[in-house]
Amino acid sequence: MIPHLLSPSFAAATSSSRELMWAAPAWLWALLVVLPLLLLRRKTGTAAGIDHPTLRFLSATLRPPRERAGRLGPIFLALAAAALILALAQPCWRTEYEEQKVSGIDIMIACDLSGSMSIRDMVFAGQDDNGRPVRATVDRLRAAKHVINAFIAGRPNDRIGLVAFAGKAKLCSPLTLDHSIVSYIIDQFYLAEGASFGREAHAGYISEDGTAIGTAIAAAATRLHERKETKSKVIILVTDGVNNMGSLSPTDAAKQAAQLGIKIFPIAIGRDERISRYTADVDTFDEKTLREIAKLTGGRFFRADSGAQLQQAFASIDRMEKTDATRRRLVHHEPLFLYPLTLALLLLLAGTGLSFLLPRPAP
Repeated sequence: MIPHLLSPSFAAATSSSRELMWAAPAWLWALLVVLPLLLLRRKTGTAAGIDHPTLRFLSATLRPPRERAGRLGPIFLALAAAALILALAQPCWRTEYEEQKVSGIDIMIACDLSGSMSIRDMVFAGQDDNGRPVRATVDRLRAAKHVINAFIAGRPNDRIGLVAFAGKAKLCSPLTLDHSIVSYIIDQFYLAEGASFGREAHAGYISEDGTAIGTAIAAAATRLHERKETKSKVIILVTDGVNNMGSLSPTDAAKQAAQLGIKIFPIAIGRDERISRYTADVDTFDEKTLREIAKLTGGRFFRADSGAQLQQAFASIDRMEKTDATRRRLVHHEPLFLYPLTLALLLLLAGTGLSFLLPRPAP
């Protein structure tokens, strides 16, 4: 299938489980003895008799026997035995969860929103529902949004921020672990319309057109430098143009970023139209400068003139900049035997008291 060119949803979750278990489950077989004992006690034994004279003259002074109270005593004792068996089986809550320690990477993504990002030259190859090869051509911005969102979804443990730039740079999202917010903002990016067709121009997400690469690098580096405790800091620069705006050159900005320990991975997106049309004034990328930026900061330059190459560029960055994460599984047992044991003692006291203080009447 051709990849869906809308941003995928981001989700993160932690798993834990809790279940009731028995540390000594063999004791539960003893419960099978309690029920037969209750049934056997209701059987009528051998009838017994005794000759005695009439006691009718004493009936006025005797109290009637409390038969119901006498019958409850053995039932309480049987229930006490069942509760004691449950206590011996040692019930407990078993809680299992993972403790994860993550040393994440801080990543600022700088995305070009200049007018040339509207050029439709990014091809994604795939298959249709019948398995036949098909190709879809989209504009550079839509391709970048799709691939960037897929990259973000695969980095759940990293703080990611966002800078958009055209004639000037704009901080769109600070470094955050809430990647759904970053993906949502990326989906809202749009370009200027109308000016090149003689109609009234509608400003884009950034009203000033142009390509201020140096300013974008400086804005992203400033945000990364604010977090002192992070060891690894990265800027991913996605652009299709030449720096033509801003007072800070890309190489000067890269040198300052290098002093802060920040790597820059420039990605030149789109086809180089000068190769095919031999047009000198086409606003296309400056590969020499982008390579110099990567070299100065210890990063790597990527060319992406198709959707597949853009995906490969982000996949390469994903492999090079790994997040250190260690996991260990913890199991906690919360004993519950005190509850059935306490119930057994209470039932034993009640059953014994009823049996001795209020015995069943003799025949």
